Amino acid sequence: KSMSKLDELIAELCPDGVEYKGLGEVCLNTANINWTANNNLTFSYIDLTSVDRETHSIGNTAAINSENAPSRAQKLVKADDVIFGTTRPTLKRYCSIPMDYDGQICSTGYCVLRADKTKVLPRYIYHLIGTTEFNSHVELNQRGSAYPAISDGDVKAYPIPLPPLPVQQEIVRILDTFTALEAELEAELEAELEARKK
Repeated sequence: KSMSKLDELIAELCPDGVEYKGLGEVCLNTANINWTANNNLTFSYIDLTSVDRETHSIGNTAAINSENAPSRAQKLVKADDVIFGTTRPTLKRYCSIPMDYDGQICSTGYCVLRADKTKVLPRYIYHLIGTTEFNSHVELNQRGSAYPAISDGDVKAYPIPLPPLPVQQEIVRILDTFTALEAELEAELEAELEARKK
């Protein structure tokens, strides 16, 4: 059987397996906004309800400034960050921050994962957050019953396999292809059901 590109890369770059590192070890520190220094600026606010749980994209955001910002509007995000909702975390509210939201603000209800790109690809983190393994880690580490939550520290403690960047790139390429295909099939199915209703 012919080897896939991924098999070849693994054989060449990490034949002896890969090391595991805590998610936090491959992420950079992020900052909160200083509202007094930014008192005349308006930002888009990514609240917990702003992220669509199906498409993992940002929907409605509110325009906020220092006057009307809710207390949870604190975390600054950059393009390529992956944000994960830590309040009721099994709802799987997560997304990649697109360029249009570079420099905007998200709720403290998110853990912001900013890839150290010398070690890990942002899209690789994005796909890891979507795995059942990560979800099990969340279920084990969430606290509280009415409003279960997981701490940023517990999210960042999640051990991830860390193959060399070219291997990550190929994994991301494959998974992105599947994601696009899935969305396409989803749309076709919707159209089909709609047609049958009519």
